[in-house]
Amino acid sequence: MSNVGGKAFDFKLFLKVLGYAKPYRVLFISAVVLTVSLGAIGTARPILTRQVIDDAILGTNPELLINLILWLVGLLLIESIGSFAFMYAANWLGQSIIKDIRIELYDKLQNFRLGFYDRSPVGQLVTRVVSDIETIAQVFSEGILVIFGDLFRIAVMLFAMFFFFNPLLVLISLSVIPVLFIATRWFQRGIKGAFQAVRNEVSNLNTFVQEHLGGMAIVQAFGREAQEMRKFEAINARHRDANIKSIFYYALFFPIIEVLSAISIGLGVWYGGMNAAQGGDVTVGELTAMIIFIGMLFRPLRQLADRFNTLQMGMVASERVLKLLDSDHEIEPKGQRQIDLEGTIALENVAFQYIPNEPILKGVSFEAAKGETVAIVGATGAGKSTIISVLMGFYPYESGDVKIDGCSLVELDTHHLRTQMALVLQDVFLFSDTVRSNIVMGNTDITDEQIWAAAERIGIKSFLEELPEGLEYNVRERGGVLSAGQRQLLAFLRAYITDPKVLILDEATSSIDSHTEELIQNALIALTQNRTSIIIAHRLSTIQHADKIIVLDQGKVIEEGNHAELLEKQGAYFNLYEKQFTASE
Repeated sequence: MSNVGGKAFDFKLFLKVLGYAKPYRVLFISAVVLTVSLGAIGTARPILTRQVIDDAILGTNPELLINLILWLVGLLLIESIGSFAFMYAANWLGQSIIKDIRIELYDKLQNFRLGFYDRSPVGQLVTRVVSDIETIAQVFSEGILVIFGDLFRIAVMLFAMFFFFNPLLVLISLSVIPVLFIATRWFQRGIKGAFQAVRNEVSNLNTFVQEHLGGMAIVQAFGREAQEMRKFEAINARHRDANIKSIFYYALFFPIIEVLSAISIGLGVWYGGMNAAQGGDVTVGELTAMIIFIGMLFRPLRQLADRFNTLQMGMVASERVLKLLDSDHEIEPKGQRQIDLEGTIALENVAFQYIPNEPILKGVSFEAAKGETVAIVGATGAGKSTIISVLMGFYPYESGDVKIDGCSLVELDTHHLRTQMALVLQDVFLFSDTVRSNIVMGNTDITDEQIWAAAERIGIKSFLEELPEGLEYNVRERGGVLSAGQRQLLAFLRAYITDPKVLILDEATSSIDSHTEELIQNALIALTQNRTSIIIAHRLSTIQHADKIIVLDQGKVIEEGNHAELLEKQGAYFNLYEKQFTASE
């Protein structure tokens, strides 16, 4: 039996994949009917050919000859139309199914925890969404339907050969079938491992290219082009070798099939010719029809091993894709409760760790009242950004509780909650689209007038007006044509336009340049006005106006108060401030 991922063929998995054809059951049944009909029609042609030779030509019956030729032409025309309809229906079915699977998978990916993406290479996920799902389409277009049609055609042809022709002639002609079966099994086992190696190397190649194109600036900055090129050449060579291995099996298997087909025809001609020459019951028409039948029989037999491997590789791809679709433990837990956010936030003895036994937050507690601005400062690795990830529900906390307006975060519908919050990160991500699209993020209710009004309120209207095409300006991939400060300004506007109840800034002012610093400072004042704001700050000068400043050290809150109070204590915050002040001086 075929293998999938090293296991016996998984019929449960196969039936699950087949279940995606339910919305297209009429199309699926039509394809099955077409392939059965084509098998029957194809079998009729050699039988009619025998009658043409024996009854019409050798029997000197011109009228019968014309009738039989018309029948042959009609059957050929019907078979051609049927083949077109079957191929179109099978591929339409396959493409419709993978469209549904791809939509379901992408929807699932959007609901995975961020921790899943921390562990999963992007290139590998791209392979799952694009390449693996394309392979699943072949299960229907080149796999199960074609295999069923070929097996039915083989069965009908064998029945017709033994029923309408000399049984001994058929047995002698097909005596090479056991050798064909052995060769097919060898090919099937060999090509399976080769195909799996190809799929793995495609995934590795996608992962490498995706990662290194994204990090090309680092590669060039450190002069690592030659070293990375050698890595790419090694991965590319493994990809080539995997494909060459599969080519080897094809290059050897198909000539074997051709030789066996020729031997089969030779045996039939030898026995049939000897029988006819000695006045036996084998006729010239029967011998001619047998030669046609052998050619028709070996064609699906030759392709059957390849079809099974297509089905098998579709199952391997299905296993990978369905594994993602069934990964419920990676899905963000979503409470059912929806609230109109007021903006009161409280962390109560929250503990968190990315890796077991390596705690990042160790019993963090603080409160942010409605409309209050709370800044979080501390050394690198103190856990500042982790607090934001926990607060946004990106990662589950180990113990303690996060309360929003008095409600536990785990009870709340995080999607509904996030529509009332806005997050500005240090590394601003912009899509390869217009300025407008990056600001409204698909919200068609936001008009251009609202965008310009919001830009004016936070003091960046002049920046937008200076862009070559204004709101139509395409910022390219990740906003590459803009400076870090300009990307930050767009991120502020994107946050402000949603009028959030809670604003979270994660090191959002750490990469500003001198030309946009004043704009960003003014934007910050407008952004934080009359809303609860949590600001993770690297530059202490940007958070002196905060109502409360939380000082973190190694995952613990060590100081809390406003700017003046903390300076007066002359503790950790005082030391941080003194270092920055001295550095700036």
